[in-house]
Amino acid sequence: MPAQKQSTGEMISSVVFFVVGVLLLTEGCSRLNTNDILTGLSGVLGGLLSLFAAFRFKVQRIYEKWRK
Repeated sequence: MPAQKQSTGEMISSVVFFVVGVLLLTEGCSRLNTNDILTGLSGVLGGLLSLFAAFRFKVQRIYEKWRK
């Protein structure tokens, strides 16, 4: 089976989600260290979800392959 090429739009959105996820994680951890619990937890949660979204196309391909 030939490897699927990722489109430019998919690559750009994945990179943006990854960068934003890393930034949110670092900011969330920083807020947790300053005892700003609610803001820190929401930053960490948003960062984790954004990192997961960065790999959504790979997860979709794995799921489709598994489903067959």
